[in-house]
Amino acid sequence: MRRSASVARSPWRPLRRRCPIPRDASFAPFGEIKSTPYGWQHFCGAQPVECEPVALEPAFARLTEPSWTELNAINKIVNREIEPIGDEDHYHIYEQDILNWWTYPDDGKGNCNDYVLMKRKLLIEAGWPRSALLMTVVVDHNGDGHLILMVHTDRGDLILDNMREEIVPWDRTGYRFVKRQSAFNHNEWVAIQPPAEARMVAANQR
Repeated sequence: MRRSASVARSPWRPLRRRCPIPRDASFAPFGEIKSTPYGWQHFCGAQPVECEPVALEPAFARLTEPSWTELNAINKIVNREIEPIGDEDHYHIYEQDILNWWTYPDDGKGNCNDYVLMKRKLLIEAGWPRSALLMTVVVDHNGDGHLILMVHTDRGDLILDNMREEIVPWDRTGYRFVKRQSAFNHNEWVAIQPPAEARMVAANQR
């Protein structure tokens, strides 16, 4: 059964345990242009329509009770419905000389990259602004590369992550942030300052 199809059709049901809308999240400051991840390049080669150059207008996603419920529901549904599996076990990528495989989880299985792509796709289909949905590369608690989705909202930058159920502000993940998609052009990636430096900048601007 193609479990991704069931994900796309799932209604956005309210969560049993309601989490309040974040009130004190900050915004992740970005810096210089960085190299494009291999996985995004490979994804664009396989799905060129998804990566057509488009000049984006940076936008905030406005958080209201309904939109917050929808965001949590999509995050929870994708985390629940996709079966985790590594790229090598799933696609035997090294036998194909592929370093990293980013794709939609059409068979209901995938790793962090596939979770992020599906969440982004469902949010765009639900009307969320594309320029507010930014794929982000981090180093996780084990020192491994990891992909998460940063949602640029009017309450700050929030993180959707397949490693946790709750949505948290970007500077409370404990990850080391490397780079994210540019809000102006999703084919460009920009550096992100560490949370401690971001807080220092914000304090100096008060």
